[in-house]
Amino acid sequence: MIFFPIKNAILSTVLLSVAIGTIAPAHAEINSKIQPTIQINYDRINAAFVRKDIKGATALFTPDYVSINPEGEKQTLAEFREHYNNLFTRFNIKLTSNKATIRNIVVNPSGIDVAIDQKTEGTIAGFNKIIINQTSRDSWLKTPQGWRLKQSKILTSQTTFNGQTFKG
Repeated sequence: MIFFPIKNAILSTVLLSVAIGTIAPAHAEINSKIQPTIQINYDRINAAFVRKDIKGATALFTPDYVSINPEGEKQTLAEFREHYNNLFTRFNIKLTSNKATIRNIVVNPSGIDVAIDQKTEGTIAGFNKIIINQTSRDSWLKTPQGWRLKQSKILTSQTTFNGQTFKG
């Protein structure tokens, strides 16, 4: 074990404090520049879902996109598209609103992780009201084409059907 004299420990503490004080504002500045862009991307994705435009909704996804539900089950991009096409066509689902609210953004070496609250409202078969509230952690990558969604991990999900909690 190596012991450092007290004065080196104090110097290390001071240098660490200076480094943190320098990094924190830079991190906040990065988030303030990224957040509006990512929010616009969520708004585009959600508007396309409301239009039942699955191809448009997934245009900002990476080709290797993966969706993970709370039980850990995964869907590839192709499976995700097929799932939503089936929901819209077979069950006559019409979305009236779909909104993502960013809770926080964490910058990492490969991109960013975004925590969101998602609220989706609509009808099934024209009159049955459905509301879905979810929280997720999404991973976005910076590409030459802009930010692309690589993974969505749904952390929590609650669905109400005609005002009653749905467990399905």
